[in-house]
Amino acid sequence: MALLPHLACVAAASGALAAYRFLLIWMGSISEYTDYTAAQLGVAVAYGLAIAAWFGVEVGMFLSPRLGYGGVPSSEDAGLKGIKVASESGGEDASVLTTEDESSRDSISPPEPVIFGIRSSGLAALRAAAEFSAIMGYVYLCDRTTLFAKGPKTVSPTMFWGLCAAVLTVGLCTLRLAGKKGEVVTAPLQRDQTEEWKGWMQLQFIFYHYFAEGEIYNAIRLYIAAYVWMTGFDNFSYYYIRKDFTLPRFMQMMWRLNFFGQCATCGAQRLLKYAHRTMCCRYACLKAAAAKRRATVLLYDVPGVFHAVFKPTAGFHDPLHPELTGARRPGAASEPALPLPRRHPEFTDSLHEWFFRSGLDHFVWIFGMLCAYSFPWYDRQLQAIEDLPSGKRALAKAAVIGGALAVGGWYVHTYFLRPKREYNKVHPYTSWIPIAVFLVLRNATAGLRARYMHLFTWCGKVTLETYILQFHIWMKSTGINGSPKFLMVWLPSFWLNMAVVSAVYFVLSYRVFKITVVLRDVAVPKDNRGIFVNSVIMAVATAAFYAVGVALKG
Repeated sequence: MALLPHLACVAAASGALAAYRFLLIWMGSISEYTDYTAAQLGVAVAYGLAIAAWFGVEVGMFLSPRLGYGGVPSSEDAGLKGIKVASESGGEDASVLTTEDESSRDSISPPEPVIFGIRSSGLAALRAAAEFSAIMGYVYLCDRTTLFAKGPKTVSPTMFWGLCAAVLTVGLCTLRLAGKKGEVVTAPLQRDQTEEWKGWMQLQFIFYHYFAEGEIYNAIRLYIAAYVWMTGFDNFSYYYIRKDFTLPRFMQMMWRLNFFGQCATCGAQRLLKYAHRTMCCRYACLKAAAAKRRATVLLYDVPGVFHAVFKPTAGFHDPLHPELTGARRPGAASEPALPLPRRHPEFTDSLHEWFFRSGLDHFVWIFGMLCAYSFPWYDRQLQAIEDLPSGKRALAKAAVIGGALAVGGWYVHTYFLRPKREYNKVHPYTSWIPIAVFLVLRNATAGLRARYMHLFTWCGKVTLETYILQFHIWMKSTGINGSPKFLMVWLPSFWLNMAVVSAVYFVLSYRVFKITVVLRDVAVPKDNRGIFVNSVIMAVATAAFYAVGVALKG
């Protein structure tokens, strides 16, 4: 074993742990909330070990070749020595490849350094874990400390719509043709188009929060329904075409949807990130329906089933209104609790929030599955229109567009313009209508199908990350489990501050997206046995770190 690189690794890791400890002490001194949960303390320890392990191994591998220590053959070259290699002609004549062969020396990679069993080829996962730990530290600094100031939101429809128009203008400047290697794709609902769809909806969604633009609430509800629709459409398409009902596919999707949302860094309840939980619920329903070919979930139609299933994990009370649950506000012990008849049902039922959030879109994912099933027929109809003579083709497209606009106008007049609470009652049963109208209009012509706005496509790839991080590093909440009522303020100028904070916000969202993919490939293998082994390891590690958190809290 190369002793000096390993000693350097241990020394560097120890130094990193010492620095991390002082960093935690400093962060605790400026923290607004010091009543940490056991989970928070446990993940803090895990983050420190991840950073220390990465830094130590990085230093050891950097020094290993410079100190003259070799390594083991790289994974691609391991086992080459002494292996018979068939001749190019494919005949029986073969030669034995050894490290002494001049012809093979140039093709074999230099030996990989190995530090405590970790090869340089496996360093990517450690780098990802360390980078993720650093990002989580930044999230905590923004959301739970007094390091960064907070300011009130600017409620201005003019600024909101002006910004949306400016972003759309920039998006139009990034128009590209769909397809690769010069081949133009005119198929409907190709990947770039659906990512574009998610992207522009997500931008308007986060601007809605940033400017507190409550007047577009009904539109935001439709955007969320469209996300759930895409869960049904995309995943049913995958299952229907590939017939892949395997555990690895399911676990990879669960990792993608849950990994970032499960982190306990800030101590908030996961239910508040309801989009992740809703997507997971719909994906699990889709998986069951696709595998068994029958309806399996009656959560919202059979009395008592929803509460029986979710009571242990999804209960929540608004911390801003404890008096409505029968409790008293902090510092108001002398005040009597409200009598039971005056308490609002929204706060007396701990599952009201989850029932409301998840129930709003509990049908639209089925429409997404139906669209995926009907996609070949839809594609053929569009192609049939394109094959018509020019005059008939123009008439057919005009009829399709006119019909879609008429249906859309009827929907807006009948349902969309209703007040918020009235609209919520009809939304679960009508949200598929505007989605269908959009699908028809967006794919009405070959020119529309062949083009997409790259800016929005890029944003569409990081919707899960931007959804979560907006509440922590872009805006500031009223407290633990509170609402994002304030803005993150670095600079006095509103627009300059928004530009700088937004740049950091989008860069970190993209990095978390990439990190999630890297760690998924390590944590979720493509075989059932590997998944079982890794699941056991992660369960044991989670329990161990939680136990450490309990010990530190005690």
